[in-house]
Amino acid sequence: MMPVTVIKVRYESDFYAYRSLWGAGRDIVRTEGFKGLFAGFGATAARDAPYAGLYVVIYEQLKRRLASLATKGASDGSQQVASSSSINFVSGASAAGLATAITNPFDAVKTRLQLMPAKYGNMLRAVRLMVHEDGIRSLFGGFGLRMGRKALSSALAWTVYEELILRAEKRWSAKHQMDM
Repeated sequence: MMPVTVIKVRYESDFYAYRSLWGAGRDIVRTEGFKGLFAGFGATAARDAPYAGLYVVIYEQLKRRLASLATKGASDGSQQVASSSSINFVSGASAAGLATAITNPFDAVKTRLQLMPAKYGNMLRAVRLMVHEDGIRSLFGGFGLRMGRKALSSALAWTVYEELILRAEKRWSAKHQMDM
């Protein structure tokens, strides 16, 4: 997806005056060569790999803990059992929020590298320049928007996924019992 994200970042920016996505892609290849379509690849990998691992670990732990809390509360009659959908939704949103907070500096660096590769060069140089010119806060640029998008999309995706798996398991179990 790297060529698509590089073109998207530059097309959306006021830094370039592209009139179309096709024109943006053509200009990048003409001025920077094919490798220009992969600007920020290192920062993208440094963002995505840890994000995925952190997200899954945090999601699974939160899901277990929330389910445990819901079960404990229900056994003594003090509260209603939370549905698996609500547990999955809250776990997905929370896991995405935490993983996003941890990996957002790589996203900010990635965006700068994709936007102005000649100026920022590589990840280390980009971090130094960003901090020097705009302060530490620059490493958290776009955090609110990214967190909102990631939290909502992850919560919805995992809720739907877990519900589909649960229904498939119930259906398979019922069919398996009827065959016996």
